[in-house]
Amino acid sequence: MATKKDELPQLAQNMRRIMGEMGFNASDLSKKSGVSVASLSRILGGQVNPGINHISAISKALEVSIDSLVLPNGVHAVTQKYTPDDSTTKQHHEEASLRSETDILVSFILEDTDYTPNEAARLLANAATASWVHSWTQDLVDTENASYPKPTIAMQVGHRKISVDVAFPESLFEEGSIVSLISVITASCTSTGARVDDIRIPPVLLRTYSGPSFGVQGLRDKTQKYGRPLLSATMRPITGLSPRMFANAVFETLKGGVDITCDPTLLHSVPSNNWRDRFNYVSEAVSDAQYYSDELKLHAANVTASTVEEMLLRAEYAAEHGTHAVMVDSGAVGWSGVQSLAKFCQENKLTLCALGGRALHNGPLSQQLVAKLLRFAGADIVSVGSPLRGTAMARRNVKGITRSLEAHNMPAFPEGLIMFDQPTCGIQASWPACGGGHNAWHFPQLIDALGNDIIIQCGGSTMGHPWGSLSGATANRVALEALIQARIAGKNLAADGRNILQDAAKNSPELKEALQYWKEGAFLFGVISNNDKANLDGVIIKDKKKTKLKSIDTED
Repeated sequence: MATKKDELPQLAQNMRRIMGEMGFNASDLSKKSGVSVASLSRILGGQVNPGINHISAISKALEVSIDSLVLPNGVHAVTQKYTPDDSTTKQHHEEASLRSETDILVSFILEDTDYTPNEAARLLANAATASWVHSWTQDLVDTENASYPKPTIAMQVGHRKISVDVAFPESLFEEGSIVSLISVITASCTSTGARVDDIRIPPVLLRTYSGPSFGVQGLRDKTQKYGRPLLSATMRPITGLSPRMFANAVFETLKGGVDITCDPTLLHSVPSNNWRDRFNYVSEAVSDAQYYSDELKLHAANVTASTVEEMLLRAEYAAEHGTHAVMVDSGAVGWSGVQSLAKFCQENKLTLCALGGRALHNGPLSQQLVAKLLRFAGADIVSVGSPLRGTAMARRNVKGITRSLEAHNMPAFPEGLIMFDQPTCGIQASWPACGGGHNAWHFPQLIDALGNDIIIQCGGSTMGHPWGSLSGATANRVALEALIQARIAGKNLAADGRNILQDAAKNSPELKEALQYWKEGAFLFGVISNNDKANLDGVIIKDKKKTKLKSIDTED
């Protein structure tokens, strides 16, 4: 946060005054702040614009706020400070004097910070306009007609934690571009350490985004599956299967009752499993599974590749061979890749899946915000975490993510990091694909927590069934349909789910075996449940106490 040219004398004057009150000379301040004596001399002489690192170090050494250094007569407030339990926090967004209806509203969070709310607001505003220093070109700007980001409210929301909302004029963004949206907004995160919890996109900009090709209702109509969640399974293992063996696993899984199978996110094109051969065999497997099950089945072919052109080539091949869906590691290919692929999928009636562990990870953006942007960018299906693992806070976060994907004209839900009301302008809902590691024991809680419009990822319990993936898929499908029928009959799934599953297992040996094999409530993700020993023969560890290397004894 460098000062402007006309603020330099004021900065020097304030520093000299405070140093005099504390009995500091330049040498004393240099030792305490870490700023060299030469740099301090130039600052005190009004000769340089100090950077934010120097300003922050000096303010801490002098035990004063940054605004006390750079502004005359203390702080000229552009924001207000609130206590965390103030219920009127977001009402200030409605004040016409702070923003326009066409502005993009952004909620920033700074953690572990010594800034005051006012300082944080100034810091983010300067970062958003790249105005760390005053340049001669600023004198050429018509300031009365120029549009700048403007802080609307800042508040203390926890110990050393500041929330700042900034209104960005719509004129700063390119229409239809998620890349432009993120690029402009995250400029404020540069060198500030801020993260973005949420963005409110106004209708004027939102209407330029395409949204999903099918969405929830479109996929239900396409597959003729209503009134229940869908089941999906990712094929495994990731390595070692030939394209023909891989396709056979797809056939068994789809035939048994799973609705969607997927390539692993990590499987692209390797010598033992070339993408073109895999797509060929899998398309035949999907066709055969549809014939035997009399249901439309989907397989999400992984088209993640080194270039957008290569991804589109693979997507075109998948469309021609009838897998009906493609998937992409959105965290790896970036927003341009996602939007390019979404446009192709819309033109070719393909379902687009943003799957994998990185689907919701994107630097300073919260997971619910990434989910919302993936929906607006055109993803029909998006991987999300499970609401059944972790703390209550983690569960609320998953709830916020699923609302961002499903809700129409969603209201604010701060517990799930939805900080603003968000119009959706008719953009279709996306399916949240909840993973991972679920087995039939988890289905009652999942349906009770998230409802019908979810995809339950259960690849581990499908592929890992003792009798094979055909039986695993059958067990999961029987469990799901039994729960839905029981709910229609008025039963409470959260309370009666265990009994419902056990009753259904009386007529399904596959489900009975699955319920016995998988420990009740146990997850299959993270710790692998099998009796095979890992290959540790060549591994060595360092004993921290004895500071020597020794081999792992795999027989112990």
